[in-house]
Amino acid sequence: MRSLLLSFPTKIQIILIVGLTIAAAFSTALICGMFFDIDQLKTNTDLISSVYQVMGTIYAILLTFTLWGVWQNYSDAAASVQNEAYALLDLVHVVEATSQWTNMDIRHAALIYAERVVKQEWTTLKDITNDVINIREESHSNSVEIIQMVQAIHPEGARELTIFSHALTVLNDWLDARRTRLLIARGNSAKALWPLLLTGAFVLFAFHGLFVAETVGIWITLLAGTSLVIGLTFYLIFSLDCPFAGVLSIDSEPFCLAIRLLKDKKLSG
Repeated sequence: MRSLLLSFPTKIQIILIVGLTIAAAFSTALICGMFFDIDQLKTNTDLISSVYQVMGTIYAILLTFTLWGVWQNYSDAAASVQNEAYALLDLVHVVEATSQWTNMDIRHAALIYAERVVKQEWTTLKDITNDVINIREESHSNSVEIIQMVQAIHPEGARELTIFSHALTVLNDWLDARRTRLLIARGNSAKALWPLLLTGAFVLFAFHGLFVAETVGIWITLLAGTSLVIGLTFYLIFSLDCPFAGVLSIDSEPFCLAIRLLKDKKLSG
């Protein structure tokens, strides 16, 4: 189901998720109301209102908790992209701090890595169903090359040893940010909560069907507004849970900036 929704354009995704939520709300409310006599419902209005209020509060907390969780993952993904790109630049600057290490041409290796991430790997990240994310990402060979370059350094003297130690620290920071980005790219962190979210929505819609309003328009307006908000929240949770796909996707701007800086320094040198 998730893969099918992601295959549609963004506008179609919104229409499907919100539209299906509203349709499910009216269908559930109408069907539930058919099982009870209207006089009985009027008599127990206070009880129905109390239970509905409790259910609404619990469901609002559940939606907030889920939305906060996927937003936190989305924020971590955005931070990992920035940290990875900036750590890559820092690694180049640290290694180039010693003139004896400049012949390693780590700047060229970092430039190739960043370009491959932007031009090849980013497209793969948008397709979270692609197995390459889970097995062997596009820029793996380039990252191994950079790691081997740094590990091959043989520092001489206290100054180079200090710089080399700092280079290893930056290298670990870069690798940690890289792993975080690739891990969060899989998304679907809210997978375990979707059954509970959907069940709670159906229960809430069913209780709405037990209300008896003097004016049908008010009943319809209240249900439409509630289902619209829930549907939009569903779409927001779904979109944020796919941090590199859709209209809310994280862009590769930090890597594009890194590419420009690496090229400018190379040309000026």
